[in-house]
Amino acid sequence: MSDGPDPVVGAKKPGFFSRIGNGVLKVVDYGLDILVGVEDADDLETVDDGQGAGNTATHEDAGERQALWSQLRGMIGADVMSLFSVPVFFMEPITMLQKMGEIMQYMRLLDLAADEEDPDLRLAYVCALAISTYSSNERVKKPFNPVLGETWECHLPGADGGGDALYVAEQVCHHPPIGAGHAESAKWSYDITSMIKTKFMGNWVDIWPLGRTRIRLNRTGDVYNLCPPRTRVNNIFLGRTWIDTFGDMLVSNMNTGASALLKFK
Repeated sequence: MSDGPDPVVGAKKPGFFSRIGNGVLKVVDYGLDILVGVEDADDLETVDDGQGAGNTATHEDAGERQALWSQLRGMIGADVMSLFSVPVFFMEPITMLQKMGEIMQYMRLLDLAADEEDPDLRLAYVCALAISTYSSNERVKKPFNPVLGETWECHLPGADGGGDALYVAEQVCHHPPIGAGHAESAKWSYDITSMIKTKFMGNWVDIWPLGRTRIRLNRTGDVYNLCPPRTRVNNIFLGRTWIDTFGDMLVSNMNTGASALLKFK
């Protein structure tokens, strides 16, 4: 009589590729823990500062960080825009509708394009407006998502002979978040649809703009289409957060077929 249990008939050991796959998953999971500076999410807790009081991070903050990492660690490679709520410490105190309208501080470039006779210079002015929005990349916080149907309006006084303009934006979809904006003056009109796709990669996230921007110059009838490049937000958990933009931006005149290709490196 056998002292132990009968062997399982037909049982097989894991195959070579199965063992390799399981090992890779364990290494990746461990490496992502290291990205946030801990080997165990339970280590995210308040530490005494040596003066009898905790540091500025409270136990509640540590709990939020732990919960956030618990959510994100299973989302590597996923579009995270609609999958989880971003903690407030990642946010700046404006909405995405306001962020979309910041480019209008350079609307003088559209006034110059509208008055220009040379079609190549008109295209150059529109390109200058297109890249001007990246001056705000030093601000790395994420704007708040507006609620569905929320609107934002801004009156833009003209300068140096340019006419006044009005900018209006509305949140037209909540999941995924999509905003639409329209600005117009006596010389031009500007329309934007803000929609993005993201890919979370642990300590950074890639952002692909799916929306489009169109600009019309009233005097000439020129209509320009803007296709922006890809953006990456680096060091979300570890290190100084910074934003990089790379790829191609295409600005094309839909009437004449003329276009400009701007390369970001």
